[in-house]
Amino acid sequence: MKVTAYFEDHKNIIEEELKKAKKEVVAAVAWINFELYNDVFIALLEREIQLKIICTDNPSNRRYMDCIKNLQKKGAVIKLLQMPSNNNHMHHKFAIIDGVTILNGSFNWSLNAAKSFENLTVIENCNSEAKKFLREFDAILKIEKETIKKLQKFSRCKNCIDGELLNVLVFSEQSTEYSETYGDVICVCNNCLEFDKIEECVQDSQIYTLINELSGASDDFEYDHIEEYLYQHLASHSDLDIHAIGKVKSTVDWQDNDDVETRILWKNKFVGDRLPDSLDHDFGVYYDN
Repeated sequence: MKVTAYFEDHKNIIEEELKKAKKEVVAAVAWINFELYNDVFIALLEREIQLKIICTDNPSNRRYMDCIKNLQKKGAVIKLLQMPSNNNHMHHKFAIIDGVTILNGSFNWSLNAAKSFENLTVIENCNSEAKKFLREFDAILKIEKETIKKLQKFSRCKNCIDGELLNVLVFSEQSTEYSETYGDVICVCNNCLEFDKIEECVQDSQIYTLINELSGASDDFEYDHIEEYLYQHLASHSDLDIHAIGKVKSTVDWQDNDDVETRILWKNKFVGDRLPDSLDHDFGVYYDN
């Protein structure tokens, strides 16, 4: 792995790195002057390099729609991501070249950024970290405004002052005779742990299989599949928000006392520390053979 930091001449560095591409360039950059980078983008497409770009959806980027549409006609995948609030943006500034080279920093690919103090780091031959960036890119490429709005929605608990209500899809510890695992959607306060069941007997083997593998996941594990299937679940439940997924786990201590908890195996990116990784409750989620 080779790491090089740059604090000037960012545009030329970016273009030189993009020209090295042999198969694919993916870029999530908040603001891009598509006219400024048009020649290098066209050159990539003419060499049959896959080009995928995500920018924030705002007037600064939309002014280049003619250029964007022309690049799309030539085969580029370009998405302007719209956020629920005008105050929020797809704020990344990274590119991944051939799955192994990372360009990352504060520098937007714009004329204005060239007038600011900015940084750009080029990390070469770093497959493992590049895969993390690619997972983030794929997740953003699939997500839409209404889903983001759902993922960001948190309500206040009426039973305590400081609590927030989160909907957690909790799977049972037990499987049926057909190796299917059921769960419930629990609306739980992250402060007082008061809860309600808002949907029972959810059976989604695909999500369960994916999140169950998280505990021993390797760098090759495709995390974005969780988001993909979860977003499908959200789309089919217009009035339901899923913030996290967990699984009941029971153990016996040295005094033969039962110890039951719900281990949170996945959280959407907006939950963060709102929800701990373990809750001392099984929420009555129990489906046996």
